[in-house]
Amino acid sequence: MKGNCTVSKKTPRRRATRAAGPRRVLLSLWMNGVFGADVIDGVHSWLHDSGANWRIRFADSDKHYAKSLLWMLDGKALDGVISFYQDEFQDAALLAAGVPYVHFGECLAGEAVAEPPSLAASVDVDLGAIASAAADHLFTRAGFRSAGFAENYFDHGWSRRRGDAVVAEFRRRGVAVHRFRHYGRPSGLNAVTGPDFEGMTEWLRALEKPSAVVAANDQTADDIIRICEAEGIAVPRDVAVLGMDDNPVFCRHSEPNISSIHFDGRAAGRNAAAALAEMMAGRPPPPREALLYSCTAIANRGSTAATPSIGDIVQRAADFIDANACRGASLVDVVRHCHYSRTLVTLRFRQMTGKSVAQALRERRLAEARRLLRETSMTVEEIAPLCGYESPRALSRAFVSLVGLTIGEWRRKESESRRSDPKSR
Repeated sequence: MKGNCTVSKKTPRRRATRAAGPRRVLLSLWMNGVFGADVIDGVHSWLHDSGANWRIRFADSDKHYAKSLLWMLDGKALDGVISFYQDEFQDAALLAAGVPYVHFGECLAGEAVAEPPSLAASVDVDLGAIASAAADHLFTRAGFRSAGFAENYFDHGWSRRRGDAVVAEFRRRGVAVHRFRHYGRPSGLNAVTGPDFEGMTEWLRALEKPSAVVAANDQTADDIIRICEAEGIAVPRDVAVLGMDDNPVFCRHSEPNISSIHFDGRAAGRNAAAALAEMMAGRPPPPREALLYSCTAIANRGSTAATPSIGDIVQRAADFIDANACRGASLVDVVRHCHYSRTLVTLRFRQMTGKSVAQALRERRLAEARRLLRETSMTVEEIAPLCGYESPRALSRAFVSLVGLTIGEWRRKESESRRSDPKSR
């Protein structure tokens, strides 16, 4: 895969449209990543919805792609290409044969993506939308004193483009971004032999804490977290780390797990298939703006989740119990409302209150039942559903267990107490 693509200046020849038989398409993607799998799913989704008849051949590397491309072109068995890989000679061969193709701009190595010729289209990521989503996610947690962006250690164009978008969006929100580039050596794969852990360590030390850091991809985010661990920098308390690509190889095996932006590969695959179908039908490719894709979601994991104080968790749980215990709320409901693990919620609640969440729920329901028994003439059958009990019998059992008296005995005792107390008249 080269840098900026230089396409032959000859007028591209459009192959005559075949009327019968399936379209023969070469789909060349990275098969070992989430995005590649999502793109394939998107292509198949478009084929299913459109009813188009394609016969797809897969290639999972640049060398496999090159050999498959030449083999299919020699046999005149190729009608279109969707590829992550771009090479000026291969593109020239496709143009000479009049075979339309779709590239993914995000995957190109160069600084910029050249405007496609008449037989080519480029599906690209809306980096402005991605950067905006990153900022929204990070800045919902207040109190950051600095922000950073770390590029991937290979001098890839996509890494720099992601960084440019993040810097621009954060600047628009009044936040300066401290950018980290590995080594600072001349660009090109031959100039960089590996990640600059020493330089990244110094960069992380220099960030004013707490800091919000966006990484060019999840591998870079994993590097940041490992360095923070070695340096005694707490993640996410001191440095919140947000990755890109949502690659489970890194996100789910890092400690803490990495929060990451999940790019919408399915939409990219549908866009690519739709664009290729247009060109194979003899129509011009859609404009690039129509082929942009963004992200489906941000997977919120431990690397950006603020560590709560005991008081924050307990207050949130207590407020929910007070408002919802009599509506039948359970321990599961309390935990779900707090947005933390069951173990953390129940442990913190017991530490501060001396009681379990389940006990607090029971006490809140019983307190409401006693109030209604004291202040109204309602029956047990009427009171039970108003206090979150499944049945009058459940209320009666809970009352005896916690008060030591039946409801009738307690009511008579309360009545006698009020009659003997002048202040209650």
